[in-house]
Amino acid sequence: MANVATDGAGAGGGAADISISVDEISAIHNKIQKISVELEKLEESTKSIASIKFYEEGKAKKALEVYDKANKKAMDLYDNYAQIAGLVAYTINAMVEQDESLGQEFYTKLDLPE
Repeated sequence: MANVATDGAGAGGGAADISISVDEISAIHNKIQKISVELEKLEESTKSIASIKFYEEGKAKKALEVYDKANKKAMDLYDNYAQIAGLVAYTINAMVEQDESLGQEFYTKLDLPE
């Protein structure tokens, strides 16, 4: 666990310590990546089902509309996770810039190139 001093962040205007767990942030980053991969697989599966020629005619065609709606919702969720991933990456990069030892921990935990 790393401690980062921040100027003027305390209630009295003095410096305050913020405890940062590299393990926790790394775990969050990795979970977001796994969820994103699963949502990408879901999109591929949904598109595959929707492209089956059997569903182009008859009563089954109406059922196909459900796949389009489900796929849109999954992609909305994917977009949300992409935004979260961007914020986590930004946070990690800011921490790396501020603290060299903290940065080294992230490089090790996330297998990032140095």
